Amino acid sequence: MTKAIFVTGASSGIGYALATDLASKGHRVYATVRTPEDEMRLDQTENIYPLMLDVRDRAQIEESRRIIVGERMGLYGIVNNAGVGPIGPLHTFTDKEMLDLFETNVFGPFRMTNAFLDLLLESKGRIVNIGSQGGSVSMAYYGPYTMTKHALEAYSVALGAELQPYGVFVSIVQPGGIISEIGAKMALGNLTRFRRASPPFEEAAKQVIAALEMPTSFDVSKPESATNRNPSSPDIVIEAVTHALFSEHPKPRYLVGTRWEGNRVINMLLERLADVNQCKTLQYSRDELVDWLDKKLSECSD
Repeated sequence: MTKAIFVTGASSGIGYALATDLASKGHRVYATVRTPEDEMRLDQTENIYPLMLDVRDRAQIEESRRIIVGERMGLYGIVNNAGVGPIGPLHTFTDKEMLDLFETNVFGPFRMTNAFLDLLLESKGRIVNIGSQGGSVSMAYYGPYTMTKHALEAYSVALGAELQPYGVFVSIVQPGGIISEIGAKMALGNLTRFRRASPPFEEAAKQVIAALEMPTSFDVSKPESATNRNPSSPDIVIEAVTHALFSEHPKPRYLVGTRWEGNRVINMLLERLADVNQCKTLQYSRDELVDWLDKKLSECSD
């Protein structure tokens, strides 16, 4: 059965791949872009209805709502994919850069969801937020980006708890490295921030600059590691989003990526668990923690 689905950030990468995949399956896809060239390109694809929309612009969101309501087809799902991924030392980010990042990655999904919430409640539909593995962990130079993805994770959990009693399911997809243009689009800004590094951070920043300026290559003959990263195809994200949209039992969270990336996330989460367990009122034994883990794994497999 044909569904009407809204996909933000559809000009390239995950959003474009997802929009074209859904359209090829007969769904009516409202796909947002930010340039006339991207709008014309998507307009040539059957079942895709491109909309000029910046998720930071409330007026454009309201205009897109007016268009969709006017077509009287309702709305089954929204995929909040639009996002940016700048990196750099925390002290080099300006207030404006930080605010713009949160405007897109956090307030964008918040505004989009609120604008279409009544239609999603009516259809008992789905909301899928595209987060990141950075929503569970963080590391040097990824601070501001992972701050927004932690916020999106918390938003998705709370939103799901509020909407599930009314038949609307919320999922968050957390990709690792995915083949897309987001890195290229952010490259100049990233270099600019590392060049702003002040004492005593200049030497470390120079090493990162040298790495960023090197041609990107991946040695598939070597095991994946922090220095040999093999980004995944957008296909694994499409598979997760498709399940979240159409499965009778969508998962609240989909971690997608390589095994190395998954190991990194689990190791960092276990480090956090060990830290929390040092609290004097806790300090659970190994056996108690393993028992809890077994119970949770059993619940997830049911």
